[in-house]
Amino acid sequence: MKTTVYRHKAKELLHGRYGEGFFVVSVCIVVYLIFKAFDIAGAGFILYNNNADVFGLFKSSDISEMAVKIIRYVLCFIVMSPLITGGLWWFYQAASGGDNRSILKLYTGFKLNMRAALLYGVMWILSMVSLLPSGFCWMFAYKLFYAVPDYSNQAAALFAVLQLFMAGVFLLGLYLKCLLTFILAPFIFIKHPDNGTFKVMNMSRKKMYGVKLDFLKLILAYIPAMIPIVTIPFILPKAVMSVSVFAEERLKEESIGKDST
Repeated sequence: MKTTVYRHKAKELLHGRYGEGFFVVSVCIVVYLIFKAFDIAGAGFILYNNNADVFGLFKSSDISEMAVKIIRYVLCFIVMSPLITGGLWWFYQAASGGDNRSILKLYTGFKLNMRAALLYGVMWILSMVSLLPSGFCWMFAYKLFYAVPDYSNQAAALFAVLQLFMAGVFLLGLYLKCLLTFILAPFIFIKHPDNGTFKVMNMSRKKMYGVKLDFLKLILAYIPAMIPIVTIPFILPKAVMSVSVFAEERLKEESIGKDST
């Protein structure tokens, strides 16, 4: 199915219930921004006290400050997990023609939300691991850049900095591939909540084989409309519905049981 077909079908599905989709997306955005407001305020305070030393954002000698930051991240993850599950459930139910009126039932199942949190946690860890090669390249490039005056051949040192930076950009492909490989995992979990985390992720890997570029094109089609930033809450319902249509199309081709045997 072409990108335009996914977008057209998503538009049809949102007809008459765009307001509901907008509300579901807005709740997730508002809750996330509440947590990010603390990070933004903290970053401003650090930069002000360190005379705009950006490196101060990534290090801290105050154990209590680090503990508060970790606790805030954990709380954000705990709160956002059921919201994300509920939001994706609403869109997927709409895409598959199911009943999405009983969304509150999702928030009464402790075990369901714990399994969802585990899935998101594993996905996050894998994505962070896939970012390490780029991170190391950029870290070495940063250190080498500030050490350039110490080298007799500064041109060669600057060339090495540029090469390390470009290598980091190139290695971002690993991160992108990881995201695209497991992008269907939340939808598979929603459809089959009794399946284990790694079984769900393996199923996503199989279902995304050969169609990663199609999915990427689908997402990129919505990016230009989100550039003004203020339009993001209005475009996201369409984008998520298109992704849900894509997921529904991929998951209905074969049964989970057949693919997992």
